[in-house]
Amino acid sequence: MEDDGQPRTLYVGNLSRDVTEVLILQLFSQIGPCKSCKMITEHTSNDPYCFVEFYEHRDAAAALAAMNGRKILGKEVKVNWATTPSSQKKDTSNHFHVFVGDLSPEITTEDIKSAFAPFGKISYPNSKMMVEN
Repeated sequence: MEDDGQPRTLYVGNLSRDVTEVLILQLFSQIGPCKSCKMITEHTSNDPYCFVEFYEHRDAAAALAAMNGRKILGKEVKVNWATTPSSQKKDTSNHFHVFVGDLSPEITTEDIKSAFAPFGKISYPNSKMMVEN
């Protein structure tokens, strides 16, 4: 779904039940070459939606700008970047969490980093290391 960290797949929602993958590909391919289209129609009470994948990020970005809010078969569609479902998030089963507490007030974040650096990459909850004493 990504190329060099640049997203290439769009979510297209609020579709009419008469919209087909072929129609979506015809419309979006006018903006740039599309790699695929996957229509989701399984829920009878919800409007169908689809995912359109482009070969190039720039074409996907142009399609997002051009198609969001446009009417397709009488319904205003919502177009946005597709996101990865939370069930497919990065595997963190080999990550380890260590709590270090009851430290002297003189211990700094740099001291903690230096102490744990030999053991591998260090990540910080909420983008910052938490040091409690």
